[in-house]
Amino acid sequence: MQSTKVEETGFYGPYPRPEPKGGWQRGWHAIRGVLIVVAGWSFCAVTLTLASAFALITFRIKSAAYFHHVAGACARLLLRLHGVRVELINSELFSGRKARVVLMNHSSQLDLFIMSTILPPYGTTLAKKQVYYIPFFNFIFFAFAIPTIDRSNLKKAIATLGKVGELVTKRRATVCIAPEGTRSRDGKLGAFKKGPFHLAAHLDVPVVLAVIKGARECLPMGRLVSKPGVIRVEMVAEIPGSRFTTDNIDEMREEVRNIYLRELGEK
Repeated sequence: MQSTKVEETGFYGPYPRPEPKGGWQRGWHAIRGVLIVVAGWSFCAVTLTLASAFALITFRIKSAAYFHHVAGACARLLLRLHGVRVELINSELFSGRKARVVLMNHSSQLDLFIMSTILPPYGTTLAKKQVYYIPFFNFIFFAFAIPTIDRSNLKKAIATLGKVGELVTKRRATVCIAPEGTRSRDGKLGAFKKGPFHLAAHLDVPVVLAVIKGARECLPMGRLVSKPGVIRVEMVAEIPGSRFTTDNIDEMREEVRNIYLRELGEK
């Protein structure tokens, strides 16, 4: 069932709540935040470790079929503990098992968890290779064979895109990519990399544009604990894969980025 788009500006929902005033309120707010982070991550660490160990023991057979369940459950718990709720708009563009590429803007550390809560069957993300330098996360990415890309090496990056293309078509999988490549530090939409558009040109699958609104307001740069709030993920368009070719990479990159700029109110 299609969700109704609500025309609003600024931050969505009845949040963020006012910042605590007074010494004891700020102190309790800080203690509560630490407890939330410790409790949430402890539970997720145990759950994801067990799931990852099971994936390795079974030689990762069919792990792609249940990864979105595990990732979604942990992400929903963490966001709930932080008082963050995710709303998906135009969900019909992101539902069901289907070969597709989903582009997403990236302005908050919450983005990975946000997308994990709404991943369809066989859904996954494409992350930068540096994730393997992060303890715990590297184990999860290896166990579930989550694709990563080495942006510092062009040949390896192109080879990775080829493997991702095979994964998408063979599994009828959804792969989520942030064309900015990394999180925006000032909240503004960053420049788009060419990689996702090379991938789209290599495949003949729909490209869905997902616009995340409210994530930075909930967790801005430099903050450990999120502000409670409502984050909306809106699927604003589905572009046929036939529109992407190796000859129009720059044109399509500019066209897609302009759509994001308009949706985010930056143009």
